[in-house]
Amino acid sequence: MSPRLLIYHKDSRTYEEILSDKLLGAEIRSATRPEEASDFVEETEIVFSLGIPDDLLKRAKRLRWFASMAAGNEGLVNNPHLPDKVALTKTTIYGEMMAEYVFAYLLYFGRQVGTYLTERKEKAWNRRRPVRLRGKVMGILGLGSVGKEIAKRGKQFGMTVLGVKRNPEPVENVDQVFRPGDLGKMTPQVDILVVALPLTPETEHSLGEKELLLMKEGAFLFSIGRGRTIDEKALVKVLKTNRIQAVLDVFETEPLPPESELWDLKNVVITPHVSGVNIPEEICEEFIRNYHRWIEGEPLIGIVDRKKGY
Repeated sequence: MSPRLLIYHKDSRTYEEILSDKLLGAEIRSATRPEEASDFVEETEIVFSLGIPDDLLKRAKRLRWFASMAAGNEGLVNNPHLPDKVALTKTTIYGEMMAEYVFAYLLYFGRQVGTYLTERKEKAWNRRRPVRLRGKVMGILGLGSVGKEIAKRGKQFGMTVLGVKRNPEPVENVDQVFRPGDLGKMTPQVDILVVALPLTPETEHSLGEKELLLMKEGAFLFSIGRGRTIDEKALVKVLKTNRIQAVLDVFETEPLPPESELWDLKNVVITPHVSGVNIPEEICEEFIRNYHRWIEGEPLIGIVDRKKGY
């Protein structure tokens, strides 16, 4: 019997077009609304989605694999309608894109791109010494698929890379790995701190006022994982001192409310959760590889550990 695959997403037709001639033998249904999947979900073996309504999920009695298009899946991990027997995988291709995001801003500020663009309008010829990345110390909170890609590029730029990991075994391209409890030992050493943590009960508000005040004066903070891993009220308080600069892509409430004080701080760059975006062709490429592993009975890539939450 052909595997039945439900693609549930606002752009499900796009995903279906990409996959239709690459998953030979699969019966595919794309849906953007519950009623489009209603007569298919009870026989579905694979769901490919960011998430589906609970009313559909609890009817998917034959579901064997939920292939999430997202990197963070705290909502699915805790969903009572997704049994433990159902394999849950995350998408792991965002690391490269999110590393590009981090280094785009480091290079923008280090090479003073904005200043030169402004001075061009004034026909001003002012040469400045760039701030080199070589020799800088980068700290990364969260050494999963995203953190590892950032570490790799940090080493390519000649940086010293430190990291925090739940299990502090050696990680490629990371010079020293700290335990979460030793965050206070790492933070004062770094020029750039990248927060790429998943959201779990243990990581919520991992960075508060105490930890943020340990950062060097003039250091850069990047928040690209989950907004609630940083205490936003504490972050605003520390940013108001102008001790540090921040590039923030994720927030406790999204979209960031207009009344948030973050909008008015001159030492902050705000982006609308775009460091890692869904590019269907790239997401499908990873899904296709995993689909063939599933057909062959091989271990799937990106399995989510429900106990850890990521």
